[in-house]
Amino acid sequence: MKHRNRAKSSSLFLLELILAILFFSLASAVCVQFFVKSHILSRDAQRLNHAVNECSGIAEIVNTSDGTEDAAEVITEIYPDASVMDSEESGDAPSVSARIFYNKDFIPCARTDAFYVLHAVLWEQGQMLTVGMTFGEESNENPIYELTVKHYLQRRADHAKR
Repeated sequence: MKHRNRAKSSSLFLLELILAILFFSLASAVCVQFFVKSHILSRDAQRLNHAVNECSGIAEIVNTSDGTEDAAEVITEIYPDASVMDSEESGDAPSVSARIFYNKDFIPCARTDAFYVLHAVLWEQGQMLTVGMTFGEESNENPIYELTVKHYLQRRADHAKR
């Protein structure tokens, strides 16, 4: 008789142990999912932060320039590996297209080492200098960040009055 009670208590202990292992396995799976999700969110936030900083830098160049040629010249000086060329993307207004390449660490580099690209199109309409920018992975069409900036060309207006 004693032998049967011992078997029942050991099988109950085994069942309890299996349920505890199952519970901790499920809890650890949920925790791993949280860690993966937080890593992805952190990486995306870092990419967005770098994209905003780089686009803001180009916007500052545009805001301090006297026209498309001046802005293109400054971009070429600051980013020597950038691809800057004239284009006709904005209709009748002459425009300049610039592509600045970045490696995985968001450091400007040559096109051969590029992972990210900032594409900026600058054009003038009357007294306004406009730049449309997109920043994203070179292999992916979906941009990380987009920005359009307009700058009033005050010096040109002052020269026209004289």
